[in-house]
Amino acid sequence: MNSSKISLLLCVMFALILSSCDEIAPPYKQTGGVVVVKGTQKVLIEDFTGFRCGNCPAAAQIATDLYDAYKGKVIVLGIHSGATFASPRGKLYATDFRTTVGEELFATFLGLTGAQPNGMINRSGNNGKIIAPDGWAAQVAAELEKEAKASIDLTPKYDSLTQILTVDVQVKWLSAGGPDDHLAVYLSEDSVIYAQKDYRRPSKGLSEDDSNYVHMHMLRGAIGEFGTWGEQVASKAAGTSITKRYTLSFAGKPWRPKYCSVVGILHNKQEGSVIQVNDAKVK
Repeated sequence: MNSSKISLLLCVMFALILSSCDEIAPPYKQTGGVVVVKGTQKVLIEDFTGFRCGNCPAAAQIATDLYDAYKGKVIVLGIHSGATFASPRGKLYATDFRTTVGEELFATFLGLTGAQPNGMINRSGNNGKIIAPDGWAAQVAAELEKEAKASIDLTPKYDSLTQILTVDVQVKWLSAGGPDDHLAVYLSEDSVIYAQKDYRRPSKGLSEDDSNYVHMHMLRGAIGEFGTWGEQVASKAAGTSITKRYTLSFAGKPWRPKYCSVVGILHNKQEGSVIQVNDAKVK
């Protein structure tokens, strides 16, 4: 493990210890560089970014380090959003990676137009939902201490002949659900090689414009007909479950199925917080 990841893990563990009380053992152990958490809650990092944002690659690295440190417990979405840093400009930055979902989360839900990098951690926080990258580790640690109120299982299947992705989603409530529970399902894609401004590069004698930057966890849009906020799945008793099926056509899209993942988010639409989240690779 490199020094940056070791430093991050130490910061995460320190945050966990600070949030504990008395002599209660911290809810983690480290195995092979991975922080193993006893709780069942998973955490969504929504990283609002843009390819003309020179400070955004450093924030993406923080998200990636957390994703690696809490293997299987942290899900990341890289959301190109807003006109300030994500709108196309010139030949190098000609492709528009913004999505309806990303713009509704960034502009409508958060009321932002720029100010990247920033993000949300399970769409919650003590001082508002938007959190700067240097606060992500502590908020992730706090969220992972919680016991999950629901579980989500995702089964995505891609048909190469029809170019249709079908996603079966099962949600089980571990405690009683609320009347405003909604299920949203998104598509993300890894290893998208495209230009990115990176202010870390000039210190190495390189141009700040990296034409071969690898964009990870890039949000591609919502799956199904319910869009950003998803389908209402309200008033479920503890122990009950539902199964839903959603589809998405890849026809005419540049998306590569083998690099795509499906993200399922159970959230409280009115309050905005994530109840549970999970992801699965497209097969």
